[in-house]
Amino acid sequence: MINTLNESHLHKTLKKIYRLQNEGCEEECKAGPYIVDLRTKEGNIIEIQTGSLGHLLPKIRYFLGEKKKITVVYPLAAQRLIESTDPETGEKKRRRSPLHKSIYDIFRELTGLHEILLKTGFCLEVNLISMTEERKKTVNAVQSTNGRRRRLKNWIKTGKRLDEIQSTHIFKRKSDYLKLIPKTVPERFTLSELRQEIEKQGTKVKTESLRLMVWLYIKMGLMEKAEKKGRSNVYVLIK
Repeated sequence: MINTLNESHLHKTLKKIYRLQNEGCEEECKAGPYIVDLRTKEGNIIEIQTGSLGHLLPKIRYFLGEKKKITVVYPLAAQRLIESTDPETGEKKRRRSPLHKSIYDIFRELTGLHEILLKTGFCLEVNLISMTEERKKTVNAVQSTNGRRRRLKNWIKTGKRLDEIQSTHIFKRKSDYLKLIPKTVPERFTLSELRQEIEKQGTKVKTESLRLMVWLYIKMGLMEKAEKKGRSNVYVLIK
């Protein structure tokens, strides 16, 4: 096997699930200049991405240029458990994290891919999952392995485990993206009105996520800015 030494449990488990769903897949094989997670017997590509989606843009461009279908699988943690291990005793403690994501959190990842989202042959599968984040306690406060902490903490992240796939959202064409706009939204709407209608359906959504969604939909030709309503922009869908 190639390129699996640093593979997380989450990545490995999702890859196994998609390999079983697509009989005859080759795993971690060379395709053109790239190593791919899975290649189907038809020669199409499946990439499992648990990091930044923007990093995949050159690879996606290459395979679309080669007339190959490419499916990108991305997990979002709708529910997260924190499992902390004491390095001296081995004792594990588990607690539920207050952090959780909805499908609308995907737009932070998609801004760098806007040019290829509606290209023929490209498919995005977003899995809303329950997962366990593994942590090891440390005696002293330390920096994270990726060096991004502004404040040091007395633990380091050691892994992620998939507990359950709750639902899967598939995006291939305009209609798939437009499904995320509630049918109850007025024909002309502000960001605040869009948020209200989404939350009426039981999904909490951040304003920043909706700003990114609107920006992306305008770039994709799904929405346009119509006018101003006081200090707010008014938007309309392009169907």
